[in-house]
Amino acid sequence: MTAKMIDSITVDRDQIYKGAGRLVVSDPDTLTSFPGRLESIMNPATPASGTAYALASGWSDLGPTSEDGIVIRREAELSEGIAIDQRNTPLDEGEPDSWAMAMECTMMATSLANINKAWEAGMLRNHDADSTHVAQSVLDLDAPASFTERMIAVIQEDTKSGKLRAFAFRKAVPAVDGSEMNIQSGEATGLPVTFTLKADEDISQGSGQFGRIYEEG
Repeated sequence: MTAKMIDSITVDRDQIYKGAGRLVVSDPDTLTSFPGRLESIMNPATPASGTAYALASGWSDLGPTSEDGIVIRREAELSEGIAIDQRNTPLDEGEPDSWAMAMECTMMATSLANINKAWEAGMLRNHDADSTHVAQSVLDLDAPASFTERMIAVIQEDTKSGKLRAFAFRKAVPAVDGSEMNIQSGEATGLPVTFTLKADEDISQGSGQFGRIYEEG
């Protein structure tokens, strides 16, 4: 049999991740320190201590997402360069002027708490039942002047190795630009959401200005 170039490619299954993502966010009032290690977000299947898959204090689960999964996007705005008479091509052409990151998904768990995080809606109140009212929750739909910054993370477990990988970001705010919910009888009501992932200007380069990726093993 004639050897092919493709036969020489080393395939390492440990470097291939397959598995659904789990979306978690921080409580900005209780969690103020960015994770140092994976366990500061979630314990792995075989933790050094504690309970397997336990979320660290201050993190909460946003529930399942649609089968389209969770998309993390990173892009650089490239410089057109500096045109000078002594060069045929502009200086610094193609170098990054700025960086931007975002995360997109459709949340299928449309609790009022999740709607509040995606829409920056307002105050969420819970009322007990009384003689004239059933127990209920009420979410205000306000027009706030600013967005709440939260840490956000996507945790993925490989279906074969069971190892965890977590993408964690320092500052996430909802990008409420035409966000909509499609309420109908034939399909579950999902909530498409985009989070703008902001760089922390107080963090020096080399320390993960947007965030970090943690990988078990």
